[in-house]
Amino acid sequence: MSVMNRVLQRTCRLVAIAMLAHASAASAQGVDEIAMYKGPDRQQRLVDGAQKEGGQLTVYSSMIVDQALRPLLDGFQARYPFMKPQYVREDPPQQLQKISAEARANRRVGDVVESTGIETSVRAANLNQQFWSPELEAYAPERRDSENYWAPTRMSYIGACHNTNLVKPAEAPRSFEDVLDPKWKNKLVWSGNIFGGVLFVIGVRNFMGEAKAEAYLEKLSQQNIVNVPSANRTVVDQVMAGEYAICLDAFLHHPIISARKGAPVASIPWDPIITMASSVMLPRSAPHPHGAMLFIDFLLSKEGQSKLQGADYFPARPDVPANPDLDAVVPRKLGMKENFITPARFAADVKKSREIYERLFVK
Repeated sequence: MSVMNRVLQRTCRLVAIAMLAHASAASAQGVDEIAMYKGPDRQQRLVDGAQKEGGQLTVYSSMIVDQALRPLLDGFQARYPFMKPQYVREDPPQQLQKISAEARANRRVGDVVESTGIETSVRAANLNQQFWSPELEAYAPERRDSENYWAPTRMSYIGACHNTNLVKPAEAPRSFEDVLDPKWKNKLVWSGNIFGGVLFVIGVRNFMGEAKAEAYLEKLSQQNIVNVPSANRTVVDQVMAGEYAICLDAFLHHPIISARKGAPVASIPWDPIITMASSVMLPRSAPHPHGAMLFIDFLLSKEGQSKLQGADYFPARPDVPANPDLDAVVPRKLGMKENFITPARFAADVKKSREIYERLFVK
C-alpha cells in the first residue's frame, strides 16, 4: 500500500470518528432538549416523537413485577395504546452495574431507571441527565432533586415488626430505647444487606447524632442480633414463621399485607420513622427519549401514582394516599416524625455506617 493510500485511509478514519462524535453529541443534545422542553405543545411533541420511535420503551425498575411493575406498565399502555413498553426488574446494585456497562460500551438499552439508593452514584458517574415534567409541581421541594436529576416515585417506611404469637402487641417494644431491654436479647433479627442493618445504622446516626448513636449502637450490639444474609422481606417471612420474635428493619407495609392474609405478624413503627424515597431517572442518551418522558410523566401523575396505591406501595405524590390500612404506618398519620434519608445523606453515610455495622454487629 502506498504512503498516499495509508494517509487517505487514516484521514477517512479520523473523519469518521469525528462525524460519529458529532452525531453522538448532537443526539445527546437532542435528548436534553426533549427532556427539558416546557413549551405549550410539549405533550403533542412527546406523543409524535414516541410514535416515530416505534413506541419502543425499556424500563429498568426494582419494583415487584406482578405486584406493581406490570400493572403500572399496563396502565401506561392503556393510556398510550401505540406504546410497547418492556421492563427489566433487578435490585439496585445490579441496575447500577447494568447502566454503567451500557455506558462503557456505548450501547444504551434502558430508557428509564426507577430505583432506590443509587441516585448519587448514578449522578457521580454522569450516567443520567436532567429532565422536567409538569407533574413535578405536585411534589414537595424537599422530596425531589433541586437540579432535576431524579424525582420521587414511592416512599418506604422502615421499622420493627413482631410475631404476634411470640410477642403480644401490648408487650412489643415501642421505641428504639425499648429494644435495649435485656428481655429482648437473642430474640432480634435484621437483614444483612445495605437496606437492612446498615440502613438502620444510618437512620440512628441521622437523628441521634454521632456521639449518642455510637453509645446507643454499642448497647444494641449486646442484644446479639441475628444477621440474615437476605432481603428484608425474607427476614419478615422468617419472623412470621416463628423463627425469630422481632425484626428491626422491616419495610412496614410488608407485615400489614401479610397480616391481611392471616399471618401472625404486626408492624411496630418507632418515632422517628426511617424513611426513604425511590426515584425515577432518565439515563444519559436514552435511546427512546420521547417515550421515556411520556412514561416519566405518567409515573409521576395522579393516575400513575394511583397504580402504585393499588399495588400496596406508598405513593410519593402527596395527593395520592396509600391504601387505608397502610396509612396506619405513615408518620404524619401517626403524629410521628420522619427520619428522611435523602439520596445524598445515604451516599455520604453508607461507608462509615457499614464500618460501624461490621464492627459492632458482625461476629
